[in-house]
Amino acid sequence: MSYPTQAVFIAEGDKVRTWSPEIRKHPAIDWMHHFTTKVFDGRGWDVPATKYALPDFILKKSDGTVVKGAEEGWEADKALYAPFTAHKHEPNQFMMAETNDGWMMSAGADLFVNIHGQPDEGEKKVKDFEGKEWDAVVSAMFRFVYVKVDDEDAYQGIKLRSIEIFSDPLPALGLMLKRGVVKPEQLLG
Repeated sequence: MSYPTQAVFIAEGDKVRTWSPEIRKHPAIDWMHHFTTKVFDGRGWDVPATKYALPDFILKKSDGTVVKGAEEGWEADKALYAPFTAHKHEPNQFMMAETNDGWMMSAGADLFVNIHGQPDEGEKKVKDFEGKEWDAVVSAMFRFVYVKVDDEDAYQGIKLRSIEIFSDPLPALGLMLKRGVVKPEQLLG
């Protein structure tokens, strides 16, 4: 049986963790490197959302919440990272497929975070690939849909149509509860 196929780019391991120049030859990976390191991990959110996202952008959070619109999605994304004093996404795999107007990528990453509040005696740190210590790590998968655009405002001619997040926030959430950053009633209400 014959069926249509499309080109797929797959990368994993140290080349991905270090954003190697080899994998950044792919335009969407290079775009993602900038977006991740300069905007999200660098907390460079003080730009219009439409520089990186289409006006009808959709964000689907790991709790099932769907946020529609570039500005609304941008604010919701920023709110997800607000409880952390610092954070770093360390990707570990990319699977990128071409689409009619861009690419769709599934990506695995560890999100290393530092959390407000005073650590308890004996609290253990976790280390990222480079050996830096963090309060917690959250494993996650993401689904990104990128679109090639003819828009001089767009970074490298690419914008996001959507992001879908699949993560287990319990490692970070447990520390936030211990440190009093969130209260149990906030989670239940």
